[in-house]
Amino acid sequence: MRPSNILMKALTACAWLSAACILLVACGRPSIRSTVVFEEGSDSCHFYRIPAMTLDAQGNIVVAIDRRYENLADLGYRKTSIDIACKRSTDGGRSWSAQSFIARGDTSRVLGYGYGDASLTTLPDGRILCLFACGNGTKGFRRGLKHTTVCTSDDGGITWSEPRLVAFPETIHSAFVTSGKGIVDADGDILLAADVLPRDYPDPMPVPWPIEPHLFYSKDGGESWTLQPEPLFSPADETKLVLLPDGRLLSSSRRWFYGPRGLNTAVKGSDGIWHWEEERLAEGLDANPCNGDIVAWRGLLLHSYIKEEKARRGLTLAVSADEGTSWRDVLTLQEGPAAYSTMVVFSNGDVGVLYEDGSRSTDDGYDIVFSRIPCRLLRRLIK
Repeated sequence: MRPSNILMKALTACAWLSAACILLVACGRPSIRSTVVFEEGSDSCHFYRIPAMTLDAQGNIVVAIDRRYENLADLGYRKTSIDIACKRSTDGGRSWSAQSFIARGDTSRVLGYGYGDASLTTLPDGRILCLFACGNGTKGFRRGLKHTTVCTSDDGGITWSEPRLVAFPETIHSAFVTSGKGIVDADGDILLAADVLPRDYPDPMPVPWPIEPHLFYSKDGGESWTLQPEPLFSPADETKLVLLPDGRLLSSSRRWFYGPRGLNTAVKGSDGIWHWEEERLAEGLDANPCNGDIVAWRGLLLHSYIKEEKARRGLTLAVSADEGTSWRDVLTLQEGPAAYSTMVVFSNGDVGVLYEDGSRSTDDGYDIVFSRIPCRLLRRLIK
């Protein structure tokens, strides 16, 4: 055999061996599985926004979303309605049910409302609450978000009750609950954050607006609600909550400009009330002013956020080992256009992220994508 032929066969053998090694490594490395849950333009709706997500009592995934028909404008800045739609997955996010509706807005009537910015919470008895903004004005937060509404589901998000208005104190002009998800503490209290504009707000409005996040909680399964008078962080809005291993409550707030997110911790007193400690900044978590989420995972904290400063691009997952004081990035979920996100933790340690993905849109719209990050992969990334 000629030397050139021997060399060629040797190189070919090496190439096959290398390919086999790559295949074995790929097969041994857990991968992120992603599915499009709501596709832009599908089901007679062009624009989808504002993901919310929870796990029902059986561990099935329940998600909610804004159906925004002819434009992307938020509730309160439009004359036509926004509906809140729902989907479920019973196979861990591989496939999704057909759309159903939690609430259908109708601003064509004098007393009609639009609905938007849903937040989902699963209670210990299996009931799911969906809280969301409600309004029929067209001048933004000052006029358009006058109410918060709640619907309930006792069958894992298949059917929902009629919307019921939630009362706020007379001192409040407008308020809405942060979208995504709520949590339940060890005593069964339901905890969310509400963004509040006081009745005596200045006009014209300064920049940043005098909006503050407050703890919004229920001690009776969602029948009645209390707005805590002191703010969690100021100025800020769209706050997410997580319980720390020692039982304290941690809040993470979207500030009004690029930079570290705003944090605060609270201790629950013998009076059953959460008492907030001191505002601080999240070191290493420099974020675009965009909605993200925070969850507890294996004694650590994980935070989804948008990393790029001047555009909503670069959905990133960060980890903290010191209860939120310092953070480091561990995974880029979406390098291109992305926005709001929310997360759940599965019983096996996998993490699910539901987020707005704008990478395929030509008109600033979004697909709503679900990604499941395997626990084994997260352990490797965090080492």
